[in-house]
Amino acid sequence: MVEYIVERTSYYPGTFVLRVVDTIIGIIEAMLGLRLILQLLGANPASQFIAWVYGITDSLIGPFAGAFPALMLGGFVIEFTTIFAMIGYAIIGWLIIRLLSFLFSHL
Repeated sequence: MVEYIVERTSYYPGTFVLRVVDTIIGIIEAMLGLRLILQLLGANPASQFIAWVYGITDSLIGPFAGAFPALMLGGFVIEFTTIFAMIGYAIIGWLIIRLLSFLFSHL
């Protein structure tokens, strides 16, 4: 005789919202990380893919633009604006998740 165990999972709206926020911040961080690597390696901005990545991430680094100059190391470019944007979005994401965790834990 075979017994089937049915596991019921409960739906928690708070957990879903936290996962959505975490996913969005993760995508933003990945795109900024890709931009950082492409700029470090001196990728050609005339390429369609590179232009697409730069086009999307330009609006993300907008609030941080001009804060720090880029560092040139031979043929490599280290853009501190992108690094600080990544740090800023990580902190903002962490704060949003902490706030939502606090709000949903009191419902």
